[in-house]
Amino acid sequence: MKNKKHTLPVSEVFYSLQGEGKTIGVPSVFVRLSGCNLLCGGNGTQRDGELHDGATWRCDTIEVWTNGTETLFDNILNQEQLKHLKNGAHLIITGGEPMLYQERILDFIEWLDHTLFFDQNTKKFKDQEFFVEIETNGTIMPSPEFLSEINQFNISPKLANSGMPLQRRCKENVITAFEDSDSNLQYKFVVSSDSDWKEIQQDYLHLIRRENIYLMPAGSSQDELSATYPIVADMCKNYDLKFSPRLHVDIWNQKTGV
Repeated sequence: MKNKKHTLPVSEVFYSLQGEGKTIGVPSVFVRLSGCNLLCGGNGTQRDGELHDGATWRCDTIEVWTNGTETLFDNILNQEQLKHLKNGAHLIITGGEPMLYQERILDFIEWLDHTLFFDQNTKKFKDQEFFVEIETNGTIMPSPEFLSEINQFNISPKLANSGMPLQRRCKENVITAFEDSDSNLQYKFVVSSDSDWKEIQQDYLHLIRRENIYLMPAGSSQDELSATYPIVADMCKNYDLKFSPRLHVDIWNQKTGV
């Protein structure tokens, strides 16, 4: 392993169901890493919790990923979480922005594979594996090794409604690198109106495959989603696009770590 420290900057770890996109409802162990290169909600939202810079929604985990602790691989997952992975639960590495730590994540996956499936008696690996999803904003260039080792990339490109300027949130060379790979991809866009779809068409549709697009209603609470769900459902019907609910908010509202 290249990461001699064998650590990751962990904000929280929990077992739940995948709440969005093509693997929605799958039992999953979430490892949230600290730090991000974007600030959805606009500059200043991390201090006052308000919307800035034209944002219409705010990252709902910002209070979590702005804090984290360098944690040894041995201490990241407990025995119950390891058992769930052995039984087929997905490992979802999220943030913040986990692709800030690509090499270290690959080292963790290698360590975890050895921990779960290496038989000390036979000195061979069992015929099992676990499924890894990476949740990313699609602005950091993936290494060839990272592209080849991750089972699924859940890419969430940001729109103007995030409060982030175009030059920070839309990196055409990064999206092209994903598209030119053989990776399993999905793109989840947070939207609330037809103008958001027009923006996707203008800034992203020439870069990505339409069949990989999911529209996800904006909102970090059940009350907010109750307003945007029917709007986005109609958009998906009108433009022949996939709809992604936000299962975790539907069930647990604004509670994190569930």
